Amino acid sequence: MSGHPIAQECADLGELRANIDRLDREIVRLLAERAQYVIQAAKFKKTPADVHAPARVEQVVQNVRAYAVQYGASPDVVEKSYRLLIEGFTAQELAAHQRGSGASKD
Repeated sequence: MSGHPIAQECADLGELRANIDRLDREIVRLLAERAQYVIQAAKFKKTPADVHAPARVEQVVQNVRAYAVQYGASPDVVEKSYRLLIEGFTAQELAAHQRGSGASKD
């Protein structure tokens, strides 16, 4: 996928909102899928410090900023959004790690 997505021209505010709602459903579905992978990641990490992974956070932020440019979104808005998402996902992953799913089985 490359280039800017093309939003359809809407006839009225109701149609526009219906399209936004459709996108929100898809975004939430994708976030739920992402969360499942984040929880799985806990089992591969040995310590809480491994869960925080600041270098990985910065890598993800740089990736999504590039995607934002590619798709015509604001890199700053995308970065701020992702930093909040990562904070929440990190909390979920830490909880999974503390429950023992992150315990190393070496």
